[in-house]
Amino acid sequence: MTMIVAHRQAVDARRQLIVGYLRDGMQIVGIKIALTSPDAQTRLGTDRPIWGWLTDAMEIADGAVIGATQGARLRAEAELVFELGADIVGPGITARDVLAATAAIRPGIELPARNVTAPASAGDLIARNAMATHFVVGASFADWHRLDLSLLGVVVEMNGEPASSGCPAIIMGHPAEAIATVANDLAREEGGALRAGQLIFTGGITPAVALGPNMTVEANFSHLGRVGLAVAADPSIGVGS
Repeated sequence: MTMIVAHRQAVDARRQLIVGYLRDGMQIVGIKIALTSPDAQTRLGTDRPIWGWLTDAMEIADGAVIGATQGARLRAEAELVFELGADIVGPGITARDVLAATAAIRPGIELPARNVTAPASAGDLIARNAMATHFVVGASFADWHRLDLSLLGVVVEMNGEPASSGCPAIIMGHPAEAIATVANDLAREEGGALRAGQLIFTGGITPAVALGPNMTVEANFSHLGRVGLAVAADPSIGVGS
């Protein structure tokens, strides 16, 4: 099987998964971008980022407490989230176009699935919808134009103690570059576009950490504020358990 055929099969598998989500009454609310670092791309045999679709059923409210059983299936990573105010229709999209279409920036925590069997290739990750499972998003920050988004610092705290830190420059130099790449690939591969109102999780700024019982996770972003959630000690306590 050629790489092109394998890629097409992976894209089709993702499409069928999303069709099932829509059939079940879910709505698409945005995307998550993955494989934004050269190391991750090399490890999974690609030269570009990939994406997975986010649905309304995946959202967990900021500050929510989830059950220990659910938490044990998830990881957490801090991400910068773009809230689109206009459609982004590729190909030919640049980072400048992405910024022009952005209505607000929001702090976010992406909660990808923690699988025993890790994706073996980029195609495997595409077929699994980039492991999209849950996400938490904070308040909108509309006055972002004066900020250098690539240099916004973020500190992740676990149980109130600093655990890791980073800045969005790790995402292809600037997260808008990752969005532009995905918008162009989405147009070429599926004739699709990113739509006004959608949330774009731009990729992990900090290393993913495994969640566990009786744990709190909070991401504190410069200028944007904080976003977080907690995992209950008891599996019977919490939302979505």
